[in-house]
Order: sequence, then C-alpha cells, then structure tokens
Amino acid sequence: MASTSAIRSVAVRPVRSARPAGWSTPRLTVLARPKAAGSAMPFTLLCTAIVVATLAALLYLNIQMSDTSYEINRLQIQSQRLTEEQQALMATDERLGTPQELERQARELGMVPVTDPAYIDLDTRTVLSDTVDAEAPAPAELAEVPAEQAVPPAQIYDQPQAYHGMGNEGA
Repeated sequence: MASTSAIRSVAVRPVRSARPAGWSTPRLTVLARPKAAGSAMPFTLLCTAIVVATLAALLYLNIQMSDTSYEINRLQIQSQRLTEEQQALMATDERLGTPQELERQARELGMVPVTDPAYIDLDTRTVLSDTVDAEAPAPAELAEVPAEQAVPPAQIYDQPQAYHGMGNEGA
C-alpha cells in the first residue's frame, strides 16, 4: 500500500559567507516607466471599416446578381418568343410553297399553264416546236451572243459516259 504521510524536509539557508570570492552584488538601476499601450480606437476603426467594406461589397454583388437574373429571364422570354415566331414563319413558308398555292399565285399574276412547250436550239437559233407563240421572238430577232457567254449544248444522257470518280482515286 501507498503511504499517505508527508515527507518533511529541512530547509537549508544559504550562509552569506558561503559565496565564492568573485561574486559581486548586482547593480540595480532605475528605468523609465514603460509606455502604456496605445489607444484601441484606431484598431476599432480599422475593424469597423473592414466590416463596412465587406458588407458594401456583398450588397453590390447581390444587386449585380439580381440584375443579371432579370436580364437572363428577359432574354429567355425573348428567345421563346423568337422561337415561336420562327415556327410560325416556317409553317407559313411551307403553306405558301405548296403546288396549289404556287398555282393560285401564278394565276393572280396572269400566268397560264404551258400546253405546248417550244424549245430553241442555240447553235442554229431555230425554234424546235410545231407552234410558236406570237410573243416569242423569231429566230432572226435573237441577238448575237459571244462564244464565251453562250450556253453549252445540252448533253444527252442516253450515251454512256466514262466514270472518273471524285478525282481522288489513283491516276
């Protein structure tokens, strides 16, 4: 078992004569009183300025985000309106491009369907048809066209042509 009794020690007092011979008593000098700490006011003002600047920056950013949100909302509405307008225009374009609508518009302009087409041979400048409309120019009235601007003669596709590919096959 552990013992709970206190151990007593005898205090030893140093004897003054027990100092070594080279020791001298320390010299004490009076020092100036230390300056008291500065006022806490500048630090308080600095902390207050930091908090106010942070709050102002947060308020500014919040306002900017709100404005941006309204702008995004406005642009989304505009985009939706333009998409609907585009779809309506595409539907109108499809409706106006039907053969029945084109025929109706042509009749309103005074056009009539062709019953007997006539063809012109550009090399000989002759009309290749049995009937010639009175409004069509006669072959003698055709203006002389330079060879550089003349339309090349039509190709007859009944004749087989050599296949040349796309040009990237071997030579």
